[in-house]
Amino acid sequence: MNETIINHLFEFWGYIGIQGNFLNRGDGYTYTKPEKKSWPSKIFGIDPEIINMDQLHAKMKNGVLPNSLGVAENENIEKRLLQYDFELKSVVKAMFLETSKHTAPIEDFATIEPVDDDNKAIVFARVSSKSFGYQILPETITSLVKHQKNIHLFLGKHNSEYVSCGIIYHDKNGCSGIHMIGTLPEYRGMGLGKIMTDKLLFEAYRNLSDIVVLVASRFGEGIYSKIGFITDGTLKSYTVKTRI
Repeated sequence: MNETIINHLFEFWGYIGIQGNFLNRGDGYTYTKPEKKSWPSKIFGIDPEIINMDQLHAKMKNGVLPNSLGVAENENIEKRLLQYDFELKSVVKAMFLETSKHTAPIEDFATIEPVDDDNKAIVFARVSSKSFGYQILPETITSLVKHQKNIHLFLGKHNSEYVSCGIIYHDKNGCSGIHMIGTLPEYRGMGLGKIMTDKLLFEAYRNLSDIVVLVASRFGEGIYSKIGFITDGTLKSYTVKTRI
């Protein structure tokens, strides 16, 4: 299942890159490179049989490529990365939920609205940037709003203010992935993230997906485990020291 989860995430990044016109391919890897080093600046899908680690390291160090390389758990690949002075930056948990073993959330999402125009896309970029602490450009989100066939974005309200966000992506294998579930810092602890999660899960059931996937921090793992998600492996991000 770990491979299914990671492949979904890589497909998700690739889809965003296609819509935003910043998806690129190198020798043995794929990468997204939006403007201003904004989300999602990622290298992924590396082929260890083709890739030249020295060249990859140099391009990441010099800023030619994004300084974030995502890889699934793989002892051989990770050993090679460490041999070439790549540094482990972060680890997130790969998780899945089998819809047949759970009941769909009850439809009661009066505070959740679809992101269906450019104005809401701009708000989504603002809310998500503040929620996650890194830059998400409005033009990246507007490009997704224009192509909402496999992807749907949502904003959550509290007292008439947009304060939470979330994305669901339906991949080519029929899996639904829930992404970018965030809440503005001053509104955390009020259950708003849970409402957004339930909305995205409801959409996954509507998609007739047998599997719902996500990646979560160690803290998030505990929250999603209570919902019914099961952890299966990790996604690791590697970086390199850049020139000063």
